[in-house]
Amino acid sequence: MPLNKTKVQKPTIYIPEELQEQLENIHNYPLIVLQAASGFGKTTVISEYLHQSYAQQVYWYTCMGEPLRKAWNGICKAFSHIDANAAKRLETLEYPTRENLVDIVDIMRGCEINGDTWLILDNFQYIQGELPDHILHAFSCHGCSGLHIVVITQAVDSIDIVGIPTQQAILIQNETFFFQKQDIDAYFRANEIALSQDELDRLQMLSEGWAAALNLQLIRYLREGDFEVSESMDALIRAVIWNRLEADEQRFLVSVSLLQRFTVKQAYILFEKSTLPAGIVGLLGSGSFLRYERENGSYTLHSLLQNFLRQELKELPADTIRKMQKLAADAYAMVGERYYALCGYLDAHAFEALLSLPLKTADFSLYPEAGSAHVLERVFIECDHVILLRYPQTLCMITFELFRLGRYAAFDKGCLLINELISNPKKNGLNDEEVKMLVGQLAFLQSFIAFNDIEKMSTLHRKAWEVLGGPFSNREDWNDSWTFGQPSVLYLFWSASGALERELNCMDECLPYYIRLTEGHGTGADCAMRAEAMLMRGEDTSAEVLCHKAIYLANSQKQDCICFVAEMTLLRIALLRGDLEGFENIKKNILERTKNSIESAVKRMADLALSFVCVLVEENAMPEWLTDSNKVTGVLYDVAIPFGVLTHLRWLLYQGNNARVLGIAQGALPAAEQHHFILPQVYFHLFIAIASHRLGQKKEAETALECALSLALPDEIYLPFAEYSEIIAPLLKLQEKNSHINKLTALCTRHRLGVDKIRKAAMYGQLSPRESEVAHLAAAGLNNKDIASRLLISQETVKSTMKSIFQKLGIRSRVQLQELKSSGKI
Repeated sequence: MPLNKTKVQKPTIYIPEELQEQLENIHNYPLIVLQAASGFGKTTVISEYLHQSYAQQVYWYTCMGEPLRKAWNGICKAFSHIDANAAKRLETLEYPTRENLVDIVDIMRGCEINGDTWLILDNFQYIQGELPDHILHAFSCHGCSGLHIVVITQAVDSIDIVGIPTQQAILIQNETFFFQKQDIDAYFRANEIALSQDELDRLQMLSEGWAAALNLQLIRYLREGDFEVSESMDALIRAVIWNRLEADEQRFLVSVSLLQRFTVKQAYILFEKSTLPAGIVGLLGSGSFLRYERENGSYTLHSLLQNFLRQELKELPADTIRKMQKLAADAYAMVGERYYALCGYLDAHAFEALLSLPLKTADFSLYPEAGSAHVLERVFIECDHVILLRYPQTLCMITFELFRLGRYAAFDKGCLLINELISNPKKNGLNDEEVKMLVGQLAFLQSFIAFNDIEKMSTLHRKAWEVLGGPFSNREDWNDSWTFGQPSVLYLFWSASGALERELNCMDECLPYYIRLTEGHGTGADCAMRAEAMLMRGEDTSAEVLCHKAIYLANSQKQDCICFVAEMTLLRIALLRGDLEGFENIKKNILERTKNSIESAVKRMADLALSFVCVLVEENAMPEWLTDSNKVTGVLYDVAIPFGVLTHLRWLLYQGNNARVLGIAQGALPAAEQHHFILPQVYFHLFIAIASHRLGQKKEAETALECALSLALPDEIYLPFAEYSEIIAPLLKLQEKNSHINKLTALCTRHRLGVDKIRKAAMYGQLSPRESEVAHLAAAGLNNKDIASRLLISQETVKSTMKSIFQKLGIRSRVQLQELKSSGKI
């Protein structure tokens, strides 16, 4: 709740005349963009105008530089006050991408709203650079009557509303926010001050019509009866606000600057008392440089004041800074922001407090993996190991997270520390029950050192169960994607050429021990892995049965990642059989699963599963992140990266970018070898062969294909080659003496016929939903640029989609497309 016990003299807000005229129109627009530099009064103006308009349904989210996924999570929470169901659906998208902009529009379009409702997205510049180009277009065309989205941003260059229909958005920029001389006069008169002409001239010169400067000068004039002559905004803040505060009030404000936002209870922690001084209460209640967000009961600092305070922080002694960082971390911990608390304690060297945090895997899910990895490595580097040993459960959690993030040296160090604890229980103050728990947990963690040797891992899982006599730990604390966020079990656990059948049998025998140890984690993975192997050999009927068994078992334990594995296999089976209806239905099932899953990163798993298969039928809807190799390696867990790279390379092959395929495949191969991932090695060698063949490097192509075949054929893995049989046919002719070649070529023929059947069925059947949208707009006379703007996609996507439409419909021009529409055939 806001502080209001102390009566505060609050200056009356005035909106410049030209700006007021523009604001009178904003009720008519779905999107309002306020764009000006910091200090122009954007936030104050929109807040005051909506207050004057008696707007009742106003909801805010202020971006504070947090990662995109966390910011989107906060925006969705603000939207939950408008429509809780829609907010939940928006949150499942994880964050806006080029591909889900239409989904965002559809979700908002379905909202039920009574009366004008305002969603304010403040400080939008902090995230807009990470968002797709057409995000504002999406916000503008939600079509939900009564919903107005207000975007407040400082950035000028990266905001682009060109192409948005004029009736959908209004842009109010810098020049409109300036106070002209008559506005300054009216502003001061509204606060019962009549300025002389000389004073007006002087104030115009000092403020340059800047709202923040005028606000500070007004506060100064109300107190002193004159103006402050300052060369900069920082100097003005120092003179008008900072120098009038007591030392403890200054210390409090500097501490607050370490937080993104804060509640009153957090303020008490920062001040280290259960009450706040009158000066701080007055500042909180003034609304000038601290704004209260009713939706989450928190305050946010104006960026000008926050920048000033952070400069003041740098001038303080190191021990004082660390004390403030510790208090800020305490404040974060109090509201469950454990990741930010961990970072604060780390900077403050408050290691006891850091290790006392009840960390869970979910605490890292909203933050960039590379960033959290660096933070956790710092814990092991900077924290004295004697202190680490006092907190075994946190030590185990951090060690586990470091493995997922691919920081294997730090993971090994964590295991050594846990072993040290167990080796000297009395010295470390452990009782018998605590030792037993740690022995079991260490056995579980050490099983990852043996990744992906199923037998060795299972030996440690059985040891853990024997010692613990029960589950490893609370599943809710540790639960995450069993497949590390990628949709293939075979990819993870086929680790030796020629040993696949033995590994499948090992998985059948060993997985039940792991499932029991982890209370159901990974249920169905054995069936899913065998189904993949069966399909790789062309045994699609057996594979199909196992897929349905895997989905049934996985659903019983909410293991969506295993369902994605089985559904991707079913998608490949439909492709092999040329079953268009089944192909489309499975795609829908995968997309539907993402809406209700409780696992993190489900959207990426769905993207990978769909993209890996659909690119083979030349579908154009590749997610943006999978078209950028840097993004692929930046968002996936370490052991999932090779699968992401495989998917990216399949797209590059479709694009005909052979030199890039060759370079990336050669670069990615060592990591797959290091992890003993045989399936990626097969594909990388195959892609090297294809790219080399296309580039006229015959010898290199033959060598690479031989490498791929030598890895795959001992286990009768044929499908990777069948997927590219048309391209590698000349190279396969050189393998005529190979004993597996007949089965391989038979599957090549089946796969080629299936793919052709899917393409022809789609061509003479129905257009995809996206193709249908583009076709109808093109038939209505819209050009590529207009279609791209309407559907929030690039002109290149429109161009390639039009090409696909023409092929499917057997036409060559838009005139023929219009004729088909007129006759009701599309």
